[in-house]
Amino acid sequence: MWMQTLEDDPMVLKEALKGNQKYLELLLKQHQDFIYNIALRLYLNPDDALDATQEVLIKVFTKLNTFQGNSKFRTWLYRIVVNHFLNAPKKRFESVQQIEPTYEEQEVEYSEDEVEEVRILCATAMLMCLTREQRLIYIIGEIFEADHKLGAELFSISTANYRVKLHRAREDLKTYVSGKCGLVNSDNPCRCPKKTRQMVKMGLVDKNNLRFHSSYAVKVHDWVQEKRTVVRNEIEMKMKDLFQNSPFQVREDLNRLLESIPDQIPRKQ
Repeated sequence: MWMQTLEDDPMVLKEALKGNQKYLELLLKQHQDFIYNIALRLYLNPDDALDATQEVLIKVFTKLNTFQGNSKFRTWLYRIVVNHFLNAPKKRFESVQQIEPTYEEQEVEYSEDEVEEVRILCATAMLMCLTREQRLIYIIGEIFEADHKLGAELFSISTANYRVKLHRAREDLKTYVSGKCGLVNSDNPCRCPKKTRQMVKMGLVDKNNLRFHSSYAVKVHDWVQEKRTVVRNEIEMKMKDLFQNSPFQVREDLNRLLESIPDQIPRKQ
C-alpha cells in the first residue's frame, strides 16, 4: 500500500480512469490482497473478509468517475476502504470471546501447522477487544505501518488526532494482550499448544482445512516494505511482532471475483 504502484504510471492510471477494463483490473489487482488482509483482521472470518473485499471493489468501480485527481489514487481508494469498513453492518465474529485454554495433565501432540493456526486465530481474535475504529486504525497504522500523515488522510482527521487515536488503540490492546498471551508476557499461562487441544475439539481448527495459516508466501513483517524505527517497550515490541508474524494471504479467488464485478453492476439505460 505504501510503495510505488502502477497508478504512479500516468498512462496506466489514465487508461484505467477512462474505463479501460484491462488497465483497471491491473490497477486494482495491486490492492485487492491488501484490502482482503485488512478485512480478515477486522472481521476475523475469511468468508466475511472476502465479501467485504468484493463490496469495496464494486464501490470503487461505481465511484471511479468521482476521482478528481486531488490526491493520489491509492489514497482515494483507501478512503473508500476505510469508510466502507467503518460503516458496514456488524459481522458475525465481531463479538467473539477469547477461548481460555484447558490444562489437562495428558499431553496431546499436534502438528506445527495446527499450533500456528491457533496462534494466528487467537492473535487476530484479541483485536476484537478494540472498537471497530480502533481495530482499523491499529491494523493500518501499526500492523501495516502507514505513516501518520497518510493515516490521518484515510480517516479524514488531523495528524495529531490520528496519533492520539493510534496511541489509545495501542494502549488498550496492550492492556488486554499483556494479561492474556504467554507469547507477549511470559507470566501468563496461556500457550498455543495447550489452547490447540480445545480449539480442535470445538471444531475451530481443522488440520485439513487451515483458514489462517494458508495461502501465503510471506509474513506481514516481510510484506511491509518500509520499516520505521520506533521506540517501544518490550511488551509493545512483542505485541507488534505477534500480529506482524501472521501470513499476508493471497487468494486466487480474488482475481476471479475482480473479473466478475463489471457483470454485477447494473448498466445505465
